[in-house]
Amino acid sequence: MTALFLFQLRRVTRSWQYLFFTVLLPALFTVFFTKVFGGQAASAGEYQDYARDYMVSMMCYGGLGAALGATIRLSFDRASGWLRQLRVLPVSGREVVAVDTAVGMLLVLPSLVVVALVGRFVNGVDLGVGTWAVLLGALWLGSGAFVALGMLLGLALEEKAAGAAIGILSVVLAALGGLWIPVSIFPDGLQAVARVTPSYWYGELGRDVVGGGASVLPAVVLAGFALLFALAAVGVGARRPLHAVAG
Repeated sequence: MTALFLFQLRRVTRSWQYLFFTVLLPALFTVFFTKVFGGQAASAGEYQDYARDYMVSMMCYGGLGAALGATIRLSFDRASGWLRQLRVLPVSGREVVAVDTAVGMLLVLPSLVVVALVGRFVNGVDLGVGTWAVLLGALWLGSGAFVALGMLLGLALEEKAAGAAIGILSVVLAALGGLWIPVSIFPDGLQAVARVTPSYWYGELGRDVVGGGASVLPAVVLAGFALLFALAAVGVGARRPLHAVAG
């Protein structure tokens, strides 16, 4: 199982799409949004607010993209016949799912860390060491909801549909969840929609940490989403064996 984990990890990390869309792009967006909107700040304190908020938002954007991209690959592996080839090895379907889940969780970390470093050393975000650690830990654990969602989509969708789904879903979740534009400026109806998306609560989790808040609601909501997506993935997986090419 360890060998399979290392192999799957190397497969994903060799992909330039992974490095660009989940690590480099969120870091560039962090600088862009902070310089554009933070440049209008009337004081150093207001600039810090902009810099912290956009750093957290882009950490979330990169984290959800990495989580989805790593686990939705199940659909591609099924279509290519790779999962069917694994049947000749002493590796069960549960182990394949466990490995892909572990890979998905691990691949979230580079995006979180790189964006945090850009926020600290490029945009001057000033947080205590303990706050940095809690922020990274909270967003890493919170990404489990998107790992579960990616697993669900990877099991449910065919290769072509999954390829389109990851791009569309990442954009929709980021936009509706307020990761690009604050939810507070949305129309009332759209604000209500935003609050039922996991990306909104993912952003709220990070903002609570940097803002010194003590609310556990974002963590509870994200745990609920993770459980819901995981149960749905188990149900889909029971009907569609991993080694099936179609159907």
